Amino acid sequence: MNTTQTEALPNDEAELITPEQLAHRLNVSRRCLSNWARDKIIPMVKIGRVCRFDFQKVRAALAQYEQAAATPTQTRP
Repeated sequence: MNTTQTEALPNDEAELITPEQLAHRLNVSRRCLSNWARDKIIPMVKIGRVCRFDFQKVRAALAQYEQAAATPTQTRP
């Protein structure tokens, strides 16, 4: 039986992406990702010299840094 790579992953399996793919998705540099991973801002999987990221976990980690929009101040009469 031949399986294709286009099959959907089960819910318990994460899709790991390369630093280049993550940088493109987040519109940041690879250097920025390296700094964030080093500072433990985003989670990273590293085996030997190979680094991969779980996009859903990265988005969840970055969500804690999200700031609400400023509310307009009331003008005084």
